[in-house]
Amino acid sequence: MRRKILLLLAFLVLAATIENPMRSQALTQMQKIDQELNALRKDMEKVQNNQKAAESQVHVLNGKKAATKEDIDKLNASIQELQKKLNETQDNLDAAEEQVRVTAQQLEDAIKQRDHRVELMDNRVRMAYMAGPASFLDVLMDVSDLPEFLTRIDQVEAIVNQDNDIAEQALKYKEAVEQKKQQVEEELKNVKALYAELQTNKSKLEASERDKEAMLANIAEQIEEMEEISEEAEAQLKKFAKKSAELQAKKKALTNYYKGGKLGMPLRASYTLTSKFGYRIHPIFKTKKLHTGMDMAAPKGTSIYAAESGRVITARSMSGYGNCVIIDHGGGLWTVYGHIMQGGILVKEGEEVKRGQLIAKVGSTGDSTGNHLHFEVRKNSEPTDPAPYLK
Repeated sequence: MRRKILLLLAFLVLAATIENPMRSQALTQMQKIDQELNALRKDMEKVQNNQKAAESQVHVLNGKKAATKEDIDKLNASIQELQKKLNETQDNLDAAEEQVRVTAQQLEDAIKQRDHRVELMDNRVRMAYMAGPASFLDVLMDVSDLPEFLTRIDQVEAIVNQDNDIAEQALKYKEAVEQKKQQVEEELKNVKALYAELQTNKSKLEASERDKEAMLANIAEQIEEMEEISEEAEAQLKKFAKKSAELQAKKKALTNYYKGGKLGMPLRASYTLTSKFGYRIHPIFKTKKLHTGMDMAAPKGTSIYAAESGRVITARSMSGYGNCVIIDHGGGLWTVYGHIMQGGILVKEGEEVKRGQLIAKVGSTGDSTGNHLHFEVRKNSEPTDPAPYLK
């Protein structure tokens, strides 16, 4: 008896010695994966922050771009308006220069007319002087009667008055033309000043437009840079996501849901055990084959539950099994649920399930002679008798 107890203790110590390194190794690998995942999350957060900052900057820059374009449009409108005024002012300038030329010609003609009248008066005075006082007297005395005498007096007076009037009119015309010439020249000066002012303003606006265009080009360049940063960040995030998925898959592969002990019953309703694990004559093919599980007859639609927590690795139709669910419980332990009714699979591949969770409904799909659950337990992919695992 004592020997048996010692052997049992030795076995337990040996089992612990074997199991602990395995658990320690799995824990170490899990810790490494968790460390990598944590580092990866931090890197992803940094990249996401950079991406958000870049996208935010693009939003701000697009606002500046729109505002700058609006400013450029306003400047273009102002430049066009100024150009229109410049064209009008140029027309006025041409007209004013032409008016100056005309008034200059008029002044020249007035001066010539005045000089001509002055010359005529001078000649008349000179002739009168050379003829002497008797000339007028000869004109006046060489008459036959008084009426004619009076008429000649009026004629002489009219000639003198006409000369005076013509000379005075010529002088006034010259003065008027000079005044008009000064006025036209002043207008020309003002038009030239206005044109110069408009030209200066236009040059300033064109300079502002060039500055805005340069600013717009700079903004476009910044937007392109930010978009490249965002695209690079997106590419990095995709790589990180792929790496994270790989690490998660490794972690899942190391996850051991089954900690030992009995599995839960896949059926809670009453059932009839119609076939055990082991070799038998197949009811359909009539050949001796290994029955890899146990058949539990129950009405169609009876609920099937997960025997242990794990991850669904198969949830679809499989040859012979019909509609089938396979759950990986870690540590190389699988459970298989076959012949599920059409539409009776209630879980998806990759889904994590809990012990006792409803996963399917009893049916008779695949190679089956009636409604039942074909339940298997596989260790390292090899079928094993499920009876010892069940309560």
